Amino acid sequence: MISVELKELTPPLRLLKTQALKRRLIPGHSKLPVIEKNIAIRKAGYWGEHLLSKYLKQLPNEKYLIIHDLHLEHKGFHIQIDNTLLSQNLILPIEAKNILGTLYFDDQFNQLIRPNEDGNEEVFEDPRVQARWHRSLLRDWLDTNGFQKLPLDYLIFFASNKTILKSYRNGTIRDAQKICKARDIFNKIYSLEKQFNQTKINYNSLLELGKLLLKHHSPDEIDILKEFGISKNDVRPGVRCPICLHIPMRYERGKWRCPICQTLSNETFLESLDDYFYLYKPTITNTEFRDFFLFPTVHIAQKKLQSLNLPSMGTTKNRLYLLSPRKVPPCDLD
Repeated sequence: MISVELKELTPPLRLLKTQALKRRLIPGHSKLPVIEKNIAIRKAGYWGEHLLSKYLKQLPNEKYLIIHDLHLEHKGFHIQIDNTLLSQNLILPIEAKNILGTLYFDDQFNQLIRPNEDGNEEVFEDPRVQARWHRSLLRDWLDTNGFQKLPLDYLIFFASNKTILKSYRNGTIRDAQKICKARDIFNKIYSLEKQFNQTKINYNSLLELGKLLLKHHSPDEIDILKEFGISKNDVRPGVRCPICLHIPMRYERGKWRCPICQTLSNETFLESLDDYFYLYKPTITNTEFRDFFLFPTVHIAQKKLQSLNLPSMGTTKNRLYLLSPRKVPPCDLD
């Protein structure tokens, strides 16, 4: 038996948007190295969450409900929790980290330090600080919404067994019992079960809490061009060739032909429509559709747009077509 996922793990929207930006950025752009590094970091983070998700699914489903990537707004603050484990005894937010190498916990300045091969040191925010802050906000949210009885704790999960954890000043790591690696997550959870062994709410109330959290789930709006300081003029419109990845392909009698490798395709523009959604907005007009896909005439653009049978709103002249990306396959986690 596996545990119940109330909200499944999906690739982070910010990662999908950043990947779309990389695909569309003009060749040789000065921001490309920054974008590529950002993608690598976010893929590593997603891999950590993916591995944690596999472990959490092995927990008994009569005890736990799982919510992945929960976003809450509370009193002007934003709470983002990688994984939230709900039980009748305890609520347990778990932050997933995927940082390789040797990590030193600096308890004096609340930071993680990783020495690199070139002799320099790389500094990360101490995940315990973030977890404690989110625990405080979540505690207040639960109290406000009538779930004062449930205790609240937290764990920090490092995905790789090869990560070495040490104290920066050769002492003991503060709150080491809140930190685990890989399969040790089970030992930490079972230890907390013994500590919080009293049932605080019934199962129906637990389900109500899960539904309430999902009802209040509110991810940040992300303007990926603004985040990286990219001008719309630096983003290439048009259909991307599925073979050589050239942008744009040319529209020829209902299909697109690549001017470089001569590939002819009819369906590849759907991926490009996803790119528009990720880079700009979830709606598109006939004019915007024509401009982005470089159709030769408004009439051809309108005919192609109508053939997609997208939901729409507004009058014919000012009609907005509503976009949603296709079901996204798992990201390449190599």
